[in-house]
Amino acid sequence: MTTLPEPAGDSRTNILEAAAKVFLRYGYKKTSMDDLARATGFSRQGLYLHFKTKEELFRAAILNIVEAASSAYRTALDRSNLDFFERLLGAFEAFHGSHIGQFNEQYVDEILTAASSLLGDAPAQYEKSFIADVTKLIADAGGSRLAGLEAGAQDVAEMLCATSYGWKHRVATPAEYRDRMAIALRITFRGEQPGPKNTCNAVSKKKVNR
Repeated sequence: MTTLPEPAGDSRTNILEAAAKVFLRYGYKKTSMDDLARATGFSRQGLYLHFKTKEELFRAAILNIVEAASSAYRTALDRSNLDFFERLLGAFEAFHGSHIGQFNEQYVDEILTAASSLLGDAPAQYEKSFIADVTKLIADAGGSRLAGLEAGAQDVAEMLCATSYGWKHRVATPAEYRDRMAIALRITFRGEQPGPKNTCNAVSKKKVNR
């Protein structure tokens, strides 16, 4: 059996990113390998050297999206130089907000159905990991106490994830998404900023007032 060559490094990333934009804009069913070849800058035959079928390219493109989002949200959560609120908002922006404006709402259900069929439970597992990491940040910062929910940090994280997903499909731009999620976070945490930086912020405000 002949093994097809894998596009290396930046070449593979460029193919997947270009293909993802086509799928998000025109849906899975209407997109052809000719469309994908034009978008990626390959001939149809050249694209087939790297991906044998449209299904294989779709799978790889969607996984590339969620893997990039996962890496970005973890980077946001790890930014210890920022306060709790900015780290949490940055994580949601990375996970749900990065492709707003690139997808056609007409094809969202179709794309989700194709992803479920071709990727199995992989997208759900990424979301599960995201919720777990957000839960840890909220728990470590005492955020569930500020949210006033006795059930704990995971319930807060799941609620915020559902809110984020909803806004993702209702807004037109990343900036609008950020504004809406910032409001949701402020409502959830009562305008407070959990964590040890509260004290520093309070001290700074007092100095300014003096």
